[in-house]
Amino acid sequence: MARSVTVGRYTYTPAAAYSSPDARGTLHGEGARVELWATESLLGEFLKLLDAAQEELSRRWNDQGRSGYHSARR
Repeated sequence: MARSVTVGRYTYTPAAAYSSPDARGTLHGEGARVELWATESLLGEFLKLLDAAQEELSRRWNDQGRSGYHSARR
């Protein structure tokens, strides 16, 4: 993951791919900046899964629209 992701009032910025092996991403917002040592890999994996889920939902939504089928709203 090479891009920053904003969630609410916080932004996760991963370490650059060309940075030193011990460089870490940061989580910042509300005037605080935290370098992620223990949780960066977990956060990165979670954001990748969310991104994949969003892409799948978008694909399904678009397929549903092209089929002409729309679920009835109550």
